[in-house]
Amino acid sequence: MANQTTPLGSPWMTPEDAAEYLGIAIGTLRNWTSARYIPFARRGRVVRYHREQLDKWLSKDSCPGRTTFANTAD
Repeated sequence: MANQTTPLGSPWMTPEDAAEYLGIAIGTLRNWTSARYIPFARRGRVVRYHREQLDKWLSKDSCPGRTTFANTAD
């Protein structure tokens, strides 16, 4: 398979770039794509991942975290 690249500055990522961006193995990304768990675009056999869609997907249903520290001193 030929090494496919995306233009610099493009928001579209190859599977290899998307896996690295997400910090997961390429096999995991392929499994998630097959299960339609993660947002992606396919044109023929070419699969790409949009950076903004991945960011939205990551932040969806995320824990907002604490806004203040609890007083732990007695």
